[in-house]
Amino acid sequence: MNSISKRSLWVFSLLLNFSACSVLPSRPPSPALHDFGLGGKASSDQAGEVPGTWSTVTVDAPEWLQSENIRYRLLYSDPTRVRYYSQDRWIAPPPALLAQRLGLDSVGQGFGLKIRLLEFEQVFDGPQQARLILAFRALAYRPGEEAASGEHLFRFTQPTPSADAQGAVTATHGLVEQATQSLQTWLAGLPARP
Repeated sequence: MNSISKRSLWVFSLLLNFSACSVLPSRPPSPALHDFGLGGKASSDQAGEVPGTWSTVTVDAPEWLQSENIRYRLLYSDPTRVRYYSQDRWIAPPPALLAQRLGLDSVGQGFGLKIRLLEFEQVFDGPQQARLILAFRALAYRPGEEAASGEHLFRFTQPTPSADAQGAVTATHGLVEQATQSLQTWLAGLPARP
């Protein structure tokens, strides 16, 4: 009888373990990681400083933009509350991603750029109507000079193709391309070296 009780207890314990495995919640999937996409390399066969190009880029931002979270806010219902997507993240904080992306277009002897990221988030004007906002201040320095050659505030907005995280990620690529082209145009228009 003692061996039957031990066997019954063992079987009961085994069944309890199997049922516990199916009762416990499954682990949520890891968030999808995104970056700003690949850019086109600025091309020039000329030596020396090329108008509209840069050789170095540094990007900084306030503390609240130093997170990998993809930010959004509902302007139509709760405009002061910042929200984050739970299943999508940036692979690095936006300042690092912007510096990396702009670094792809660097050349040998262009301007030095110092960028201060001011805004970067998706905003919803309605439940199915969203847009992405990117704003930053840029300072340009010529190689070997300490004084800034120019300063400009850039602000871009672009509708997202869908009102979700994927829409924000998709719009980011186009918005960063637009910012890159605007930086090149601005730098090319700065006064020539005296």
